[in-house]
Amino acid sequence: MTAPRIVRNEVVQCFGTPNVTIGSVNEPRELEEHGLRFNEKWIYRLPRPTADAPVERHVYWLRYDFVQSYLVGAGGVVTPEDLSACSAAVASRRYVPPPTALPSTR
Repeated sequence: MTAPRIVRNEVVQCFGTPNVTIGSVNEPRELEEHGLRFNEKWIYRLPRPTADAPVERHVYWLRYDFVQSYLVGAGGVVTPEDLSACSAAVASRRYVPPPTALPSTR
């Protein structure tokens, strides 16, 4: 089974608009961080219910393609984040119309 494709609109539906955006989908220059090539980085500042909770979420994009998401701790330690649950939650909220009955041809 393949992992769900992460798209920009779904990330915004899960987390809202980012607090900070570095670069742009149209930015021709690519940057590198944590061994990842990207041209746009979204930064979300997170509430800290505990002292060891992550302080930020960084989401990396290369044009329209999702690259990776990391949670960043207070000491700067980064941990890869799996956004497949976010994507699945958004997909489960989509309206799927019931199938329409075709008229009988008999």
